[in-house]
Amino acid sequence: MHNTNSDIQSAMNRALWFRIHSFVGFKLAILMSFILVTGTLAVLSHELDWATNKAMRVSPDSVNRLRFDSVYRAAYAHSEQGRLMYINAPIDPWFATEAIYQYPQGLHRHYFHPDSGAYQGDGRWYNWQRFFRMSHRHLMLPTVIGITVVGILGVFMLLSLLTSFVVYKGWWKGFSRLPRTRNRQLFWADMHRLTGVWSMWFVLIISVTGVWYLAERWGANAQYPQRAKAVTQQAVSEAVLPSPERFEALLHQVAVEYPELKIERILLPQKAGQTVTFQGQAEALLVRPRVNAMSFDPVSGETLQILQGQDMSLHVRISEAADPLHFGTFAGLTSKLIYFVFGIVLCVLAISGTFIYGVRIAKNDRLLRQSIQREEAGSNAIIWRAATTTMSWGKWLSVLFIAVCLALTFYMFSGLFDLS
Repeated sequence: MHNTNSDIQSAMNRALWFRIHSFVGFKLAILMSFILVTGTLAVLSHELDWATNKAMRVSPDSVNRLRFDSVYRAAYAHSEQGRLMYINAPIDPWFATEAIYQYPQGLHRHYFHPDSGAYQGDGRWYNWQRFFRMSHRHLMLPTVIGITVVGILGVFMLLSLLTSFVVYKGWWKGFSRLPRTRNRQLFWADMHRLTGVWSMWFVLIISVTGVWYLAERWGANAQYPQRAKAVTQQAVSEAVLPSPERFEALLHQVAVEYPELKIERILLPQKAGQTVTFQGQAEALLVRPRVNAMSFDPVSGETLQILQGQDMSLHVRISEAADPLHFGTFAGLTSKLIYFVFGIVLCVLAISGTFIYGVRIAKNDRLLRQSIQREEAGSNAIIWRAATTTMSWGKWLSVLFIAVCLALTFYMFSGLFDLS
């Protein structure tokens, strides 16, 4: 009798956890799928831009070494109509060096050969990388709203992961259990479990970092060292773009004073009092380039600040690890490809979960159950209709956010940049 009561209680608890698991994974499944798809494509968005813009491409054989002095000299010569803002190093050997300019019409990109500095062409600011990054991060909405919405989905994803350990008993046995094919419900249920167990590590990373972004947006942001300011009278009174000769001298100072720094970005003064800052990777692991930096006065060339990631607080290090872990940039193209594959797996996980729930709902309706049992043509559509109908407010909220995101995308991306 005691065992029977215990079994009943265990089944009731598992049923409760299943309802929670289904709710957090189902109500906003449409919006969740959109975020997962845009996030998956955001991982390889730079590569998509490279494939669609020949100005970004170089032959690795033509590059002996990355020469920022040659690139800067060429970029400086292009700064007559627009203001040179910063320079990005190639993310892979087959990428060109990128320079960002501020024109009266807005931001624009120009590309230069990493070694010779030869001009290769231009590109719009709003490219594939911006679209997928902004859609995934904040749905094109003001960040306070968009990051909050996406962050809440991160909470849902984390809850879905945690509840799955209770819902699916013996989950650790599912790594080698192939989907059964007797019927669609079994196949998708097994596929859901299979993709779930293989992607647990990935779901954990994505959801925890997503929740961290939400926490940062609402007050948990780390405190960074205050940036240095220019000291010479001219640099204090106006934004000074260093001459190519001065820039070359600054590069030499970086090599002497901070030889561990592998430069990834160079920030140039945009306002009075700003410095020339070299950012990149050094000894600290899993950090963004901004925490390893060296700043100079643009006129005198005086060294004003050296920042090293390994000297930052634990809070800063956690905050800095979020981006490399969330987007898989910590090991170059290899880690990004792994993230891309598991991003597709997550999309399958979300879609299969929705289908499973749709079957469960449809089977509770006699007519729908008969239709599914007869395997009538179009019964898949019946299942999806049953699922989306049960989403109720979640469906319409998801559609609203996606529609607003796409409308804002059209508004921002439709205006062609005109230099004439």
